[in-house]
Amino acid sequence: MVKSKLFLNCLDTGDRLKHYDPMANITFFQRYTNQENGVTNTTLHLFSQINQHSSDRLRQVLSELLGDVEMPLGINFHQQIRSATSIPDGAILQEPVHIVIETKVTASVDADQLIRHCESFDKGRSGNYLMLLTKNKTDDQVLDPVRRKAKEIGASFQNVTFEKLCDSLKTLAEEWETHLMRVIKDYAAYCSEMDLLPDRRKWLRIVPCGDTFELNEKWHVYYQPTSRGYSAHEYIGIYNLKAVRLLGRVAAIYDSKADAGGQMQLTLFSGKESPEFRERIKGMVVDSKQKVGWDLSGDYRFFCAEQLLPTDFIKTSSGGLRGTQFLDISEQVKKAGSDAELADLLRHQKWE
Repeated sequence: MVKSKLFLNCLDTGDRLKHYDPMANITFFQRYTNQENGVTNTTLHLFSQINQHSSDRLRQVLSELLGDVEMPLGINFHQQIRSATSIPDGAILQEPVHIVIETKVTASVDADQLIRHCESFDKGRSGNYLMLLTKNKTDDQVLDPVRRKAKEIGASFQNVTFEKLCDSLKTLAEEWETHLMRVIKDYAAYCSEMDLLPDRRKWLRIVPCGDTFELNEKWHVYYQPTSRGYSAHEYIGIYNLKAVRLLGRVAAIYDSKADAGGQMQLTLFSGKESPEFRERIKGMVVDSKQKVGWDLSGDYRFFCAEQLLPTDFIKTSSGGLRGTQFLDISEQVKKAGSDAELADLLRHQKWE
């Protein structure tokens, strides 16, 4: 059992970064265990980092996760507040917040344990929250007694998945807030590496490409900084101008490092080794340097497909694609007899 209390005053001290990141080798969250205590500690450290950057950002995330848009987190300044006996000129107030976090990664959810957590709150006092962190949503029948107990004592209870937590972080940082952005990206990578996110290997990962679209099509390769996290996936879709224009099955992933002489060294990260893939990557590196001015010789990850096939899988919702998006295309995969048939099938369908 892990029981963590988060108080305002006792917190322990992405897809938009397209070019070289000098801090790419720094990780904020250790990968030493997949047990509940390590995951809980890492998540609390995430909240601590966000709080150090801005208590308003922490309130934004926790309010979204815990379903309370008016969460009282941080110091409030007031003037001329009447008390029982006087009216002071000013006051600085800090309302108490008591958040209990229960993390379940390998063990099953214990409703009785959660009810006991509820009993640790001061009944009737505002600012009491119980958060259950899990990989997948827990069955409502298991959690109904917990919800009733939380309501009885006036606490808020939410079952939050790691996927929802990662989603809530995606738009938290502005592009210029590089430190916070690195923290968020590393936490997402941590969740992926620790198998805390849903299995998306049968899903289509859609990635936006602009200047390099023609090179992706020519070499059948997509690349990104090694520091950028992602979930395992089988299919990759190259997005451009409101549609997925290229589709392919990921056959191998390589990482690049520049040696002391500045020469690129490729290491197979996953998939099958192929001299052809290595030659394609080298061609992509040369073309990217010459045509768009990007040096990919070190700290990049290359996703190689046997073929990136043309398609026209149109996005119907307004606006462009902000970062990466995953779509479940398992039903279409079942219907298609080959990757070429899948690309043709998606050409006649739409997504939001």
